[in-house]
Amino acid sequence: MKPAALVLLLFILGACTSHYDADDFDLVKLSSTVPQLFNFPTNGRRIEKKWWPSEIAELNPKSVRKSEQGIYIELNSFFVEQSGLFIPTPGTKVERGKPQEPFYRLLGNGIYSYHVTG
Repeated sequence: MKPAALVLLLFILGACTSHYDADDFDLVKLSSTVPQLFNFPTNGRRIEKKWWPSEIAELNPKSVRKSEQGIYIELNSFFVEQSGLFIPTPGTKVERGKPQEPFYRLLGNGIYSYHVTG
């Protein structure tokens, strides 16, 4: 394989999104922001950057969205793939381990990693 093609392939593979691990975050610190996240106003579904608590802003998310299911903190995207953190609305049951989109993995403290591929 030519060196330029190999570099391009490594770049593409490195840019692909995936799930995160609990060790990637301070879940206790993040979970302290949960109550206020649900009270922030939205612009459409997006929570504007000016409302992000410092614990969220430090993650450098691409966006923070609120839906009926919960808060999505988008950390990575590549074409039609997207991944980040999900905090469900209190009382919302999160279906894990089923082949569905988005796919959720519990990290701890009520915070999930999510991954969407299409």
